[in-house]
Amino acid sequence: VTLNTYKRYNIRRSGSQIKRNKMATRLGTLALSALLTFCYGQSKKMNVMYFVADDLRPEFGAYGQDVITPNVDKLAAEGLTFENAYCQQAVCSPSRNSFMSGRRPDHTRVWGNGDGSFRERGMDSNGPGANWITMPEHFKLDGYITLGGGKTFHPNAPKNWDLPRSWSADMPYFPFDYFINPNSSYPGPCPGKQPSHTSPGASKIDTWCILDEKDEHFYDQTLADNTIQRLQYVAKQHKPFFLMSGFARPHAPWRVPKHIWDMYENISVPLATHRFPAENMPGIAWHQQGFYTPDGNVHIPNITVPIDNTTAHAMRRAYYSAVTWMDHQLGRVMSTLSDLKLDDSTIVLLHGDHGWQLGEHNSWHKETNFELGTRVPLIIKDPSKPNSAGKSTKLLTELIDVFPTLIALTGSAPCKDTLDGVSVSPAFDDPTITTIPTDKGTKNKTLAFSQFPHNDDFDCPFYSDGVCKSTPGYASNTKGNFMGFSLRNATIRFTAWYPWDEGNTTWSATPILELYDYTGQNLSNFDKMDVVNIAYQPENKDATEFLILQIQEEFKDARSKYTF
Repeated sequence: VTLNTYKRYNIRRSGSQIKRNKMATRLGTLALSALLTFCYGQSKKMNVMYFVADDLRPEFGAYGQDVITPNVDKLAAEGLTFENAYCQQAVCSPSRNSFMSGRRPDHTRVWGNGDGSFRERGMDSNGPGANWITMPEHFKLDGYITLGGGKTFHPNAPKNWDLPRSWSADMPYFPFDYFINPNSSYPGPCPGKQPSHTSPGASKIDTWCILDEKDEHFYDQTLADNTIQRLQYVAKQHKPFFLMSGFARPHAPWRVPKHIWDMYENISVPLATHRFPAENMPGIAWHQQGFYTPDGNVHIPNITVPIDNTTAHAMRRAYYSAVTWMDHQLGRVMSTLSDLKLDDSTIVLLHGDHGWQLGEHNSWHKETNFELGTRVPLIIKDPSKPNSAGKSTKLLTELIDVFPTLIALTGSAPCKDTLDGVSVSPAFDDPTITTIPTDKGTKNKTLAFSQFPHNDDFDCPFYSDGVCKSTPGYASNTKGNFMGFSLRNATIRFTAWYPWDEGNTTWSATPILELYDYTGQNLSNFDKMDVVNIAYQPENKDATEFLILQIQEEFKDARSKYTF
């Protein structure tokens, strides 16, 4: 109610003057009531604009990198950057089943892309996963309009993007694909020859190309278009909203417009410095996967032989270009959010589903427990938290923390389920904190946990001095199925590999160990991560025994009470 409203009701005198004056009084009372409600409680819940990008590592200026990402950098300048954020498993479906449900992989029981979803397999203190409340479902139950598009959940995990439970019926869920190709002159993601046999080591989408085609020929352009349409719709409604969009890039295929690729013409794209496995690395920790080029040749590293420099350089430039393309699309959506005057009432966040290796450790892709495999970018802008704007925090954070954190920041009702994650919302009031009191196994958020199953040591029990060597006796066997349980604290990463079969861990076995020291290291230097495994140095024996106990406390003791 404005001053002009009152003037309008009192400009003219007539027989209905008293009626108009009563209306003015009523409107004034309503205005005062609304003001009191705003000031003293029951304030409007914050909206959520949630971006997740596939295979995105912390490759932004906010993390000390030289990749061209002006829109993400702007988001970081207005939000809180989490320097130490980690996924719970470094591959698509297990990670997304985890953070979308707020549970660890040993509760979702999804450890591979072909394992289905928590809806069929999950079990924890809340009961079977069929009854769990997902992150978008929670907000939907709390009165939000929830609209999704792209790769939010992993495709078909849960089935049909968990419709109708997780998403509102206001608009259809926008479908996902790793690429679209309206150009009939070539059938696959890129022109050229596809290899007749791409396995092991490269799938049909593990390639890259630079295309002088319209932006509409690239999937993320269409997803951003749809996200803008969803924003325009919810802006007209009178309900809070939870919008989520999952970009395809920088997941392969690195199919990018030429005008994006050309942005790196005069920018140095260096190769990884440490292009061989970590010294004293157990072979079970390594992952082998490659790419194919337009000539149909498959490029796969051997554990002791990296991909050639020319191919590796082109692959890194293609990844950087894919990140820049994603950034461009995010910027389009953010501009719309501002144009609709929603930016002051909307929490915006971006993260990757896991990390990525670009030739570091002689490894490409994800699927490891290394720092580069598990570490993710996480940036959250909350306009109601001015102390967090443009700041960064070193608080150890896990992707399972995003669900409870958004509940706290939005003012949403508490989740009916008990979640594995912890709200890190206190960091928005004080970004310098490094602990949050919690009874979870993260020791007051001083630990972050990840895991990954491997079943091949590539005939290299241990890598040392540039060659593969047999185990020197501290592990009885390096063949078979193993689960690597990984712990990160403020200064080290520790991983213990135990024999494992579909959730059954042989805890009595002698684990294969990795210990990497980050003391004094700058996390923006990706080449300094996990260079030397010091787990078997005699002076570290007491430390590794203690860390094994911490691993078992989280992964063994905390899981034993549930019946699967």
